[in-house]
Amino acid sequence: MKPHIPIFILFFSLLFISCVQKQVPPIPKPIGYFRLKTPKPEYQRWDSVLPFIFDYSKNSALSFQKKDDNIYWIDIHYPSLSAMFKMTCFPVRNNLHTLMWHEEDEVMFHVERRMTDDIQFSTVNDSKAQVFGKLYELGGKHVATPFRFWLTDSLHYFVKGALYFDFAPNNDSLAPIINYLKEDALYMVESWQWKIK
Repeated sequence: MKPHIPIFILFFSLLFISCVQKQVPPIPKPIGYFRLKTPKPEYQRWDSVLPFIFDYSKNSALSFQKKDDNIYWIDIHYPSLSAMFKMTCFPVRNNLHTLMWHEEDEVMFHVERRMTDDIQFSTVNDSKAQVFGKLYELGGKHVATPFRFWLTDSLHYFVKGALYFDFAPNNDSLAPIINYLKEDALYMVESWQWKIK
């Protein structure tokens, strides 16, 4: 009977060892986002009572209102992307410098509130078409307006615009949409023409 005891102990030891698994600590998975599909870019010309002409996306709807003192509010809404470019057109009345500095203040507000990680800007200087301005890309996860711009002919009109979403944005997950809309804005700026007599 004694020789069976070591075999019995050996058998149960092996059974116990095979049943016990080594605990591997869980490894967190990186944050993933849904794959966002953007529509194919197609453009159409806008030429109406506004003092400028430009091309805008066929995937958007444009509306505008005329306010007092020849001020226009223009909305280019992308229903499928829940996004909108909001633009305002002001007449220039010896206040161009003030209008430009106000836009710089709007951008610097994001810096002061530490809402942006990075600001990239480029200038528009088309003397033939009399289109001058500045484009801003604001980086950061919670920036409310990741793309802003202003344009002027320097004598008659000043237009400012910004990209907004219909919800609180998480710009990391919206990067493909922001890039798509930025390309639309660049196309719009490149096609810009003033209707000045």
